[in-house]
Amino acid sequence: MKKFALFACFAALFLFACGDSGPEVKLSTSEPDPAAQNYAVAGLQLQMNANSAWQYQNLRLYPVTAEPGAQTVDGVGLPLLKTLADAMNLPGFRITERKQFGRSEDAWYNALTVQNKTDETIFLMSGDVVTGGNQDRVIAYDDVVLPGTVKNISVFCVEHGRSSYYNPSASESEKQVAAFRGYYNVASPQVRKAVHSGDQQGVWNAVASVTSANDAESHTDTYAALETENEKKAKRDAYLRFFDGKFADMPNAVGMVAVCNGKVVGVDIFGQPDLFRRQYKALLHGYAAEAAATEPADEMPEPNVAYAFHDVASLANSESKGTDFAGRFELEGRWVHLYKK
Repeated sequence: MKKFALFACFAALFLFACGDSGPEVKLSTSEPDPAAQNYAVAGLQLQMNANSAWQYQNLRLYPVTAEPGAQTVDGVGLPLLKTLADAMNLPGFRITERKQFGRSEDAWYNALTVQNKTDETIFLMSGDVVTGGNQDRVIAYDDVVLPGTVKNISVFCVEHGRSSYYNPSASESEKQVAAFRGYYNVASPQVRKAVHSGDQQGVWNAVASVTSANDAESHTDTYAALETENEKKAKRDAYLRFFDGKFADMPNAVGMVAVCNGKVVGVDIFGQPDLFRRQYKALLHGYAAEAAATEPADEMPEPNVAYAFHDVASLANSESKGTDFAGRFELEGRWVHLYKK
């Protein structure tokens, strides 16, 4: 009965909106309004108004902006964070195969060692892919590596067919260190969902599905084979070119909701506009891998964008670390990343 009443209310609002466009609607209630142009919760605002500049073929982005000072507690905000892509180019930062600390004998493929000898605080995002080592990996959980620290991090394998150092002609000392050579974007939503489920076989299955759909199979079954030059890569590059710089004139943008063929495939909101700008292209690469693998539908259903945003953004004012649908990562009591699982 409650669901029927809520539906009737939404229907009435929608009919009213169609009859009179009126001024922009801004909400801060606990329930989304599908007739609103913007929807706000916890100092975050979803831009819901139709804008052709935010859609290319079957991929549409909905910007999320933040009120100034939304992440300030007692006048102190989050420290400036660098992304993993930034860090991989910094002298003094290195990711290697897991180094033994103490007596633990955990399987090597589920953990890596991060050495941060820089003065920067590095944000690692679940879904970040690194290449090299003894097999390409995807970061399992959001994490932060403080300046001057060494720590082990949890990962999953995204290269099923390799278990030896990527450069077979390297010296034995280099093979012993087994450092990773580079960063390769954020994985597609399908792979990220498998990562959140915590099952290695599920991750391998998702990688196989995404690379196959993008005509990017390889002899080692690596996710990074998406770099193979072919027609699907050309399609992905077209998405990347179209969306490049779309947030340049939105200094308060902190995230986005991504929709592919009428389905919400991702929600990512960051605690700093700068962090979002740094992670934007890597995130977009994963969304493009999803979009380029499918043809635009003739008729795409209206996605529940406001509800997806609400479930994620509401964690900004919550002590919960997350739900079955949404996750929250925080640092020193301030959230850094809110996301759809």
